[in-house]
Formats: sequence, C-alpha cells, structure tokens
Amino acid sequence: MLYTVTLSPFLDRIVEVGELVYDDVNEIAGERRYAGGKGIDVCRVIKELGGESTALGLAGGYNGLELVGRLIDEATLCDFTRIHDETRAHIIIFQKKKKIETLLGTPWPIVSEIEADRLLGKIREIPAGSFVVLSGPIPQGVSDSFYAEVIATLKEKDVKVVLDADMEALVRGTDAGPYLIKPNIHEFGRLVGENLTGVEEIIEHARPYADKVKYTVVSMGAKGAVGISDEGNFHVAPPKIRVRSSFGAGDSLVAGVVFGLSSGHSFEDALTLGVAAGTASALSAGHGLCTRDEIEAIKKDVVIEKF
Repeated sequence: MLYTVTLSPFLDRIVEVGELVYDDVNEIAGERRYAGGKGIDVCRVIKELGGESTALGLAGGYNGLELVGRLIDEATLCDFTRIHDETRAHIIIFQKKKKIETLLGTPWPIVSEIEADRLLGKIREIPAGSFVVLSGPIPQGVSDSFYAEVIATLKEKDVKVVLDADMEALVRGTDAGPYLIKPNIHEFGRLVGENLTGVEEIIEHARPYADKVKYTVVSMGAKGAVGISDEGNFHVAPPKIRVRSSFGAGDSLVAGVVFGLSSGHSFEDALTLGVAAGTASALSAGHGLCTRDEIEAIKKDVVIEKF
C-alpha cells in the first residue's frame, strides 16, 4: 500500500471578479474550491497512474471538514486526524480584466502534542512493506524531529519512507535514514550547506549520504532531476515545454518515482516516470495536475544520462 502524510494541508477558495472595486460590493463571477497539500497531490497523481494510496494528515475546524469532504467527493482515499484549530485557507481573488491574482491566507493552525501523537499512532499502524511519503512543512506545535521519529519507527517494520521536506525537518529526517529523499536543488543546497548549480556538484555532495539513504532525487525544475543510488547516478531531462504552471510539479515527480519503485521498476525507469509526470503537470494551468496519457506521451521524449 501507498500512504502520504500531510501535516499542513489547506483549503483553496478561488473567486473571480471582473475588477476589484474598493469601498463597494464586488459581485463574484465564479468560485472554485480545492483541497490542497503536497501529500494530497501525490495521492491524486498516483491514482491517475493507476495506483491506490491513502492520504493521512491533520485537519481541523470547518475548513478541515470541507477539505476531507472534497477529497471523498473526488474519490481520494483519506484518513485525517482531527485537530482543534482551523485548517489554513487560501482565498485567491482573480481579477479577470487585469489578470491579477491576490492571495489572502488565514493563520496556520497550532497543533497540540496530543493531536500530533494521535496521528503518530495512526502512522504506526501502517502495514509492513508499504511506502509512505512525508511531505511539506511541519506546523507550529509539532517538533522538527517529527519526520525523523516517523522514519525511525517505520523502518523497524520494513516500511519504505520517502521524505520531501526542507530546513531542519530535512536535516533530521535524512539523519534518520529514509528510503528516499526528494529535495529540490535549493533545499538540497541548504542541506549540504552549498549553493549548487550543476549535476556533477549534486552527485558529489550526495555521496556522504549514501550510507543513510538508498535513493536521493534532486529536482531541478526545467532541467529535470538527478538521481543518486548504488544502482547508478542519472540525470533525467524532460523535453522543452511551454510551462503554464509550476503548481504541483514537484509532487507529481514524487508520485511518479514512488509509483514506479513500488511497482517494481528500476530506479532509472522510476525517475523517468517521475520527470514525465512533473513535466506533464507543468503543462496544466491552475490546479490541474497531469493525466496518464500526457505522462506516457512525454516519457518518450525524456533524455537519460548516466554518470
């Protein structure tokens, strides 16, 4: 089974107006609502690829209820742990005439130790042999070592943990020895304390982690991704495209790699699938991610170089 953990999900509310007029009533021309979060998007892409996964995480208040309800409506399996504070909401005002977006964000929830422990208890019940993706920021009230604790706990059950995080959560999580880490090039640079720009630099700085982490995948935006493992080091480059939105591209890459590895594919093939999925998502505007047909079409034009 595949699982994702999203500690900081959010509810997006996108409202469209012709033009925002101050000190007056503005009629809303259209409205859309989405359940958002890195692990949630990973689940969506895994589903598109033909797999099945369950989204775990923290959700609270009326926003949390709506978030879970919307996931159920779209047939995304989920089992969120309730918290007292309200799940964060993004209110995005789009002015059609000026093509301007204004984002208003509500405060992040504060999570209690008891609430975090409830989620940890649920994570401990994940069956042996599963894949678990930990992704996104850690909310206030939860220790920066939360991901590291999850990794240490699940490794004892032969659960393969994938970590997509930043800053202290990435540092501590990597030290705990996950199955795979997936920082972008800037996050990886912060991990190793260097400003990295090239493929060979990434490979060189990933070597010290080889005894802790089986697979390291560093995403590089339009340049694709670098994969480091004892199976070989690879640079996987996508075809040139006209990017419409970078929303969810990194999460789509994670989904493709995890789905590939969990299906028994080689690391090289899983990387190829991940880069194709991330590229396909960049072709979609707004909250659209990718379709299986788009991924398969792009895969044919992905270029792989072994180092």
